[in-house]
Amino acid sequence: MATTKGRYLYGLIRTKKDVDYGAIGLEHDGSPGRVYTVLVDSLGAVVSDFSPRERLLPLRKNLEPHNQVLKEVMRSVTVVPMTFGHVARSDEEIRKTLRRHSVAIAAQLDRVDGAVEMGLKVKWDVDSIYDYIVGVDRELAALRDQIFGRSSAPSANEKMELGKLFEDRLNRERDTQTERVLEMFKGNVREAKANVPKGEKMVMDVAFLVDRGAQKAFEERIYQVAGAFPAEYVFDYSGPWAPFHFVDLDLGMDAEN
Repeated sequence: MATTKGRYLYGLIRTKKDVDYGAIGLEHDGSPGRVYTVLVDSLGAVVSDFSPRERLLPLRKNLEPHNQVLKEVMRSVTVVPMTFGHVARSDEEIRKTLRRHSVAIAAQLDRVDGAVEMGLKVKWDVDSIYDYIVGVDRELAALRDQIFGRSSAPSANEKMELGKLFEDRLNRERDTQTERVLEMFKGNVREAKANVPKGEKMVMDVAFLVDRGAQKAFEERIYQVAGAFPAEYVFDYSGPWAPFHFVDLDLGMDAEN
């Protein structure tokens, strides 16, 4: 009796024809899985065979083929990407999901049609972020000098007050510079989304939805914008990626990881 195989989901596309992307998927039965489509009308789920009983961990060996498949699909068609780890029990389960959510899927495909995601991270290239923020904020500098400029040692409450003011000014500076950058990219992108910066020296982490044919112009704009900032600001862009940050779609399928 044949064993029912599961299907790993990479993304959703518009297509009326079966597409075979070759053996570039997650490992299955000891070799890279063949990536193909499961169709319902004009919608297709990009999948490969994968056991629903197999534990799927977000390791590099699994994440790389997931992203590679999305890059390959993006070469020829717009894709609504699935986050890592979604495994369906069968083709029929996928078809039922596509039918049930066809309107929502179509809306998301319309939103990102002909576009890719580009990422921009900006960091402060300074030895001490505290000293840098103190140097650009007079109120913080005045409180620092008041607390540490006298002969007696500062109290715990005074240190706490200074720490809170530093955090406030740090975040205010991030917000100010992020708004400045977003304003400078208006007209060059469809949408932008600012993510929460990770790390004390991270100024901003922004995702942009960019027309596929406007990537070169976007990259040129990166250099123009970076040139308007002091040398302490280091700009680093990446992409093109599948538009993860611009898709809002709940198919009721939980990721395995």
